[in-house]
Amino acid sequence: MNAEKWREIGVRLGAMSLRERLFVFAAAVVVAGALVQTLLIDAAQRRVQNADDRLQGAHAALVQIGQQQTLLTSQGGRDPDRAMREALAAQEARLSALNAELASRERVLIPPERMAQVLKDVVRSQAGIRIVGFKTLSPRPVSLPEAAEGSPPGFYRHGFEITVSGSYSDLVAYLERLEALPWRFSWVEATLDTSARPDLKLTLVVHTLSLEEAWLRV
Repeated sequence: MNAEKWREIGVRLGAMSLRERLFVFAAAVVVAGALVQTLLIDAAQRRVQNADDRLQGAHAALVQIGQQQTLLTSQGGRDPDRAMREALAAQEARLSALNAELASRERVLIPPERMAQVLKDVVRSQAGIRIVGFKTLSPRPVSLPEAAEGSPPGFYRHGFEITVSGSYSDLVAYLERLEALPWRFSWVEATLDTSARPDLKLTLVVHTLSLEEAWLRV
C-alpha cells in the first residue's frame, strides 16, 4: 500500500469520532485473532493430530501382535509343526519392525517433564512477551482402539495451559517459534483475549503423549 493510500486512510480515521475509531480498532484485532487461529493454530493441530494417530495405531498393532504371539507360542508347545513356527517367526519379525517404528516416534515426542520448561524458555528468550499464567493439567489415559476390555491404557496424555501477553506481532512470532521446535506436541486449544488492548493475551492448552502416567516435576 503506497503512501497516498495511507494518508487517505489517516484522513478518514481522523474524521471519525472516538467511539467509531474504537470500533474500527476492535474489528482489526478480531480479524488478527482469526488469522492467528486459521493460519497457524489450526494447521499445526492437524499436523500433530495426524502424528498422534499414527503413533497410537502403531502401539495398537503391538498389543495385537503380542496377544497373537502368546497364542501361537502356547499352541506351538502342544503341536509344534512347521506352519505354526513360520507364522510365529513372521509375527516376531513384524513385532520387531513395529517396535523400531514406535521407538523412533517416541524420540520425536517431547517428554512431559521437559515440555513445561521448553514452553517457558521460548517466552523468556523472546522480547516483547511475558508469562501471565501457567498450569499443569492432570494426565489422562488414552485407550487403544483394538485393546481388550480391562487392559491398561497404551498412552497417557499430559497437558499444560500457558498464558502469555504481548503485541499481535510478538504473539505470532511466539507461535511460529513453538511450531519450529524439533519435538511434536498438540495445540488443543487457543484463546485470544483482546480486553486489555493494545496488549493481547494468548492462552494455549497443549499436550504430549507418554507411556508413563507419572513424571518428575521440578
